[in-house]
Amino acid sequence: MNSKRLLQNVLVQSARYSVAAQRPIFTVTSSAAVRSRFALNRGALIDMPVRYALVQQRQFNSNAEPSSFKVVDYNDIQKLIHNSDKSYSLIDVREEKEVVQGAIPTAKNVPLSQFASAWSLSDKEFKEHFGFEKPKKDASVILYCLGGVRSTRAAEHLASLGYDNLSNYIGSWADYVEKQKGEQ
Repeated sequence: MNSKRLLQNVLVQSARYSVAAQRPIFTVTSSAAVRSRFALNRGALIDMPVRYALVQQRQFNSNAEPSSFKVVDYNDIQKLIHNSDKSYSLIDVREEKEVVQGAIPTAKNVPLSQFASAWSLSDKEFKEHFGFEKPKKDASVILYCLGGVRSTRAAEHLASLGYDNLSNYIGSWADYVEKQKGEQ
């Protein structure tokens, strides 16, 4: 069996079905881990002992809807900040120790580590804990973090809860700081 076929077999065997979520999840294991575990010798597969094999896994949800939120950029954020109508919620999902370094004006902080539990709070509890009103499901919500990864996860979570007016600032804080320096 050649290494390409071996990798295909591993990928096929790694497909899993998430019973709890009732949706298909596919787990892909990196080929580096496969190469460290098996070696080919004269066309025969030999099982090699491994002491420390790093296994990287990524999960892909085939039911995810990547178009369930808009992507905004620096110029869109600037327009929102300078607009007198504050009918949006700009939410920073970075951790509190990161927010100390600075934040986009008008942003409120709900750390991703507390994100899931935050949205299960009542409106009153949410306001007491985070210091601002919990956005309604039809309100405009813009999310950002340091580089766009955590804000994407937060947007996906809110979309799963029924929020339908979501935006994600993919460039996030890193892009904002860079563009601010360029304007000075």
